[in-house]
Amino acid sequence: MKNIWLPAFAIASLINLIGVALANKNLVFITKPLLMPLLAVWLAMETHRQPPRFLKKMVLAGLAFATLGDVLLLYGEQPLFFMLGLAAFLLTHLSYITGFASVRQFDKGFLRRQPMWLLPFAAFALGLLVWLWPGIPAGMKLPVSIYAVVITVMALSVVNLKESISTGTHRMMTAGAVLFMLSDSLIAVSRFGGHIPSPGILIMATYIVGQFLIVKGVREALKQ
Repeated sequence: MKNIWLPAFAIASLINLIGVALANKNLVFITKPLLMPLLAVWLAMETHRQPPRFLKKMVLAGLAFATLGDVLLLYGEQPLFFMLGLAAFLLTHLSYITGFASVRQFDKGFLRRQPMWLLPFAAFALGLLVWLWPGIPAGMKLPVSIYAVVITVMALSVVNLKESISTGTHRMMTAGAVLFMLSDSLIAVSRFGGHIPSPGILIMATYIVGQFLIVKGVREALKQ
């Protein structure tokens, strides 16, 4: 049974992207809430023989919050649902940060020895906020700023695992974290910053691939 979950995730992802491209709300509403649960079941089934690990629990919690965020953002044109979706994804990132920090804490990991790696991530987040700032409503400036900090810390918590997990696994997870960060940034740009050609496709493609690479990396890390 465990072998069906990844193909199911791939099929649901493809149908979702087709639905986004065709602006078919029915396809999007059916498939989007399935994406992260299918990925979560795949991770659980792939690692069920490993001893229970805090990292696994936190990543599964993150995927659960991401599912909630996906559902809420189906109604994201309404400010309340957008804010609730933002909160759900904030919990996703916090869950990931907690899980990754359980493998290697910030004060003992790669970033402690190579702090220069902080600069490109911090510069990207700061530059994005400066660009979007005039278009962000006054009541959302603080939540959006907090979210930008948290997604940056999430990506850095993956970078910090360098030398704590295998090189291939680290590269996979880092690519996933950067894509997840990019997906969230595209949401912010499309909402507050200006025109992006086919934003829905770009947002979902980077989100789906980013989450998959993170989870696949975690699967490999749990088996090491």
